[in-house]
Amino acid sequence: MTSDLNGELSTMTGARQTMSSWAKVIESPEAVPKVYRSSFNTVLGHEPTMPYTVFAPAIAGLRHRTAEKLLCEAHGTIYVWERAGGQVALTAYPKETISDLEMGEILLFSWITVGGVTQAGEVSASTIEFNTATSRHFARFVSLIRPVPDPLAGLALDVEQAKFNYLAAASFKFGSFACSSLIEGEQVHQIVWQPKIRKPLTRLGKFTFYRTLSLPHVVVLTDKEFIVIQDDERTRENRGVRYGGKWRYVALKHIDAVTLSAQGDDVLTLSLTLAPGGRQLESIFAVSLKEQLARLQASLENMSKAAKGLSRSVVTSTPAATSPSPAHHEPPDLENDC
Repeated sequence: MTSDLNGELSTMTGARQTMSSWAKVIESPEAVPKVYRSSFNTVLGHEPTMPYTVFAPAIAGLRHRTAEKLLCEAHGTIYVWERAGGQVALTAYPKETISDLEMGEILLFSWITVGGVTQAGEVSASTIEFNTATSRHFARFVSLIRPVPDPLAGLALDVEQAKFNYLAAASFKFGSFACSSLIEGEQVHQIVWQPKIRKPLTRLGKFTFYRTLSLPHVVVLTDKEFIVIQDDERTRENRGVRYGGKWRYVALKHIDAVTLSAQGDDVLTLSLTLAPGGRQLESIFAVSLKEQLARLQASLENMSKAAKGLSRSVVTSTPAATSPSPAHHEPPDLENDC
């Protein structure tokens, strides 16, 4: 079967081979690839209309070829089928038990990772890789997990984005990434920027050799979520800069605990325990940022507690659950909240 596939690819033009790696929207049950069809029909075949479904073919990853997957959203649940040979495995994530979302992009290689507790009650995470040219097909899954845009919140998006002006001066790449990560209606409360942390190992003559403890990253606390933007360790540095990056989003109501601990004399680790499931999110910072991080820890604890209380009150007061619908600014002082 592998040799047949290689033979088929060898007869394609370069453009056709590239397009064969593109994710595509599946418009009907009959168009679902055969290997997934039986499981798909068992789970969703009774639906009166075709649920939003995307097929992500196997592509050349950063270190290995990825696994082919089928992704579907129906009634607030994300279904992920993964193919292994002639077999498929299904993992389903109800929206309420999705604790975090990661998005990554490195040139033409992109991915999203959904983490939390599955419909079967297991703690899990599923990564779907795809060609960056087809990123638009995955926007619906992202919007299901992230906050809904709120143009009536009274918060101008450009004013909130201007809070990252000082960050753009330090790193244009991360300043741009942070601006694009905001959703209309979000309010930025605090930003902590951490450049690359290196520790000298040894010196030979006039050369000093270093060990990298942490790649550059920035964390952003808004009134709705906690955002971590960082370089990906799988990329190579070119003149001090790495291509692409990855974004991790956690709704405040899914933060169960926050700890700040020292790792030797040089660095601090900010650890978040996510709920449900207890998945961990850790970020490393220089000890010089201890005061900022202590304020961030307190804000995370207070705001996550308030978000969980609000979420419970909304659930108890809502009669029926409904599916979600898909300037100049002074730069904030690094020693103060935005």
